Amino acid sequence: MFSKALIAVFVGLNLVAAAASATTPNVNAPKGGVLIFHLDNEPEGLHPIMAGDTYSTEVNNYIHDSMCARDINTWDLVPRLAEKWETSANGLEFTFTLRKDAVFQNGDPVTAEDVKFSLEHVREPKLQALNLVPYYEGLVKVEVLDKHKIKFTAKEKYFKNLSVICGITVLPKSVYGNVDKSVKMQKEGIGAGPYKLEKYDKGQQIVLKKFDKWFGDKMPIYKGYYNFDQITFKFTKEINVTTEKLKKGDLDYVELLRADDYLAVTGKPFKPLYNQPKFQGKAVKNKMPKSYGYIGFNFLDPILKDKNVRLAIAHLVNREEMNKKFFEGLNDLATGPVSVNSTQAAAVQPIQFNPAKAQELLAKSGWADTDKNGVLDKVINGKKTELNLSYIYARKESEKQWTIIKEDAKKAGINIDLKFLEWNSFLKTIDDNKMQLYAMGWGGGDVEMDPKQIWHSSSSKKGGSNRGSYSNPEVDKLIDQGRAELNDAKRGAIFKKAYTLIAEDVPYVFLFNVKYDFYAMSKKVAQPGDTFNYNFGVTSWWSAQP
Repeated sequence: MFSKALIAVFVGLNLVAAAASATTPNVNAPKGGVLIFHLDNEPEGLHPIMAGDTYSTEVNNYIHDSMCARDINTWDLVPRLAEKWETSANGLEFTFTLRKDAVFQNGDPVTAEDVKFSLEHVREPKLQALNLVPYYEGLVKVEVLDKHKIKFTAKEKYFKNLSVICGITVLPKSVYGNVDKSVKMQKEGIGAGPYKLEKYDKGQQIVLKKFDKWFGDKMPIYKGYYNFDQITFKFTKEINVTTEKLKKGDLDYVELLRADDYLAVTGKPFKPLYNQPKFQGKAVKNKMPKSYGYIGFNFLDPILKDKNVRLAIAHLVNREEMNKKFFEGLNDLATGPVSVNSTQAAAVQPIQFNPAKAQELLAKSGWADTDKNGVLDKVINGKKTELNLSYIYARKESEKQWTIIKEDAKKAGINIDLKFLEWNSFLKTIDDNKMQLYAMGWGGGDVEMDPKQIWHSSSSKKGGSNRGSYSNPEVDKLIDQGRAELNDAKRGAIFKKAYTLIAEDVPYVFLFNVKYDFYAMSKKVAQPGDTFNYNFGVTSWWSAQP
């Protein structure tokens, strides 16, 4: 399953005006109709700060809003709740002027006090938002200058200061101000976004209705966006069920995060454009950072804290064969925390399938089959310990891949117990640090990610994204240094070094980077083009039915 790095940096990540040279929205697009939006799992919650999985983000992107967003053709910052902003000459002070016509979905006006509260709420310990805190930790002072003007002061330079302030999810203080009440708001939400929550039928659907007082409808740059009267999120876990629903016309949009999902929906051989009577499957190339899947290790586990064991397991993952057998070669073999096509990619080669090397590494760390039962063992903390590992995953369709790994590991003397868990149980097991190996993935995130959220040792506490408790003091130092470097080239070199060290530490088995981005769309909806420069542009689609 995939989570999204930098999930809350922009609630309007896929929303805004297009450049003339690329796909542009249809400013005359008809309004009305319903978009049936597929999610392959139910969100862990709808709290805009506490919930951090990709499914929560997809829904909250419509309910909530931020002060600025990114143009999905140019990646420039453009207005949302803020009509303008200024940065001081020293790069440490940021002053925002809010729109005077923006209101929350409960009728309250959006004010500078709400913006100040929203930042403070991220830092509230009871919300356990450690995945977000690193982005805002440098902001030491927030001043409400008047009802619609607010000033932020940073203690030091950070290359994302402006963008993370722009991306604060602005919440109504009148609704979320009581912390104990806020913590319990897991199935409700009130924001300033273009759609409001109509109902939440647990296990079935989430229904959003167009907010008729959304400020963006008056802004020229949002002409042609948010055309549907209703967006209904449906949850379908099995890809074969999703495929059948597409064929029947029961789903309008399905993002296919993996190449095998696209192949399951469209069949083989691979076709960039696939047509059925009621839907199309599309494989597109754009500038979106590419996602990757991984097998994570728990560094708190006495077996897995040994790098030789982690590297041995990596050598037992036959990614080339898996890519060929399950993905028609549509993936690149991942090397580290960012795409192999990034200028910041780790300066390492993909770890090759090499069982002999794996056995050599295990023997080096003292693992041997002393009782000749086929499973390696070793004395750890005075106790004979067999090399038995549990491996949890939340995507049933991926089991065939993990079975290959299980069989190759068995030949090398490692017993892997595969265990499928429902998504929320899976997340809880990881949050409680009760896992050994686990299968997950990261979305592409921002155009340039801040590695602190995932890779800094300070992010390994409960609520953080460093789920495996990875720690390397040199990596921490490089991350801190890179975050403060405003020169793009110098920062890129620093982060590249950090990513190289991370890759060499093998905190994950980095699996694949997708070469394409995949989705399926109903023929009941229309679009201005297959993709914008940085996003499919789903928010620019409209109903094709009269």
